[in-house]
Amino acid sequence: MLDVLVVGYGVMTRGILPHLLRAQDLSVSLMSRHLSEPPHPEVRLMQEGDLTPSAQAAAPGYRPDVILGCFEDDTASRDFWTSGPVGAVIARSGAACIEMSTLSPTWIDAWHALVRETGGVSVECPVTGSRDGATGGTLSAFLYQSVQDARAERVLETFTQLRYTFAAAGHPTRFKLVYNAWGASLLHSLAAFVPTLRRTLGDDFDVAARIISNDGWMSLVCASKLDRMVEARFDDPDFALRHMVKDLTYAHEIIPAPHHLLDLVHSSYVDALSAHGGDADYTAVTCSEQI
Repeated sequence: MLDVLVVGYGVMTRGILPHLLRAQDLSVSLMSRHLSEPPHPEVRLMQEGDLTPSAQAAAPGYRPDVILGCFEDDTASRDFWTSGPVGAVIARSGAACIEMSTLSPTWIDAWHALVRETGGVSVECPVTGSRDGATGGTLSAFLYQSVQDARAERVLETFTQLRYTFAAAGHPTRFKLVYNAWGASLLHSLAAFVPTLRRTLGDDFDVAARIISNDGWMSLVCASKLDRMVEARFDDPDFALRHMVKDLTYAHEIIPAPHHLLDLVHSSYVDALSAHGGDADYTAVTCSEQI
């Protein structure tokens, strides 16, 4: 049995946990500051205090083979991985440390060095696929491993469909930030042109919606997001506005200001967050009043 410690309970880990639990050779623990009961009876719920030396002395032997972290931002990730008890646990087990969060280039570089110095295996693994991908076990992972590690591979294969391996540390994160900024720009553009089509075509907009959702290079974007925009369904987030604002902020480390398009897009998402709140779906940026 491989012991897997999942850290953080949000949209992504909520979808991932059932896939881990279905694997006969994995034992799953969950560390969350917010839960008082495990979300599944098979999950062992833990607090960070369970990793302190005194707690370990009272219940010795807990040595997770894999630690899978999914955090809100750099601060939350740094607080966990730099914790003394966490470092001691990694050192004892030589754990494979999987960081799924989309973080800043500065912190992900420091994170790799920290994990290696502690004696663990660093596995940089930002993912794409949002809530549906996590629930369906079809996430795509952008991957770099400091050492090829079968334990990490076993865990990742339970909830990812595709794994793209990069040759250098930090490249998965840098790719993901540029990728998200580019996608955010495409989504931002819907608000610039869809209202024009609706105003110009009237009842024939339904025909236009079918065309742009099914034909041409924009069809993948429109097929997945146009309905949300037209119906203003922003209250059930696949990807929260606050996460996109965070990613666009971190993207400035790679695409330095002034960059007219990135600066415009970043500003539009900040305005949408102010108007709709950080927990709204990021398609809220397509509200015409935000552009």
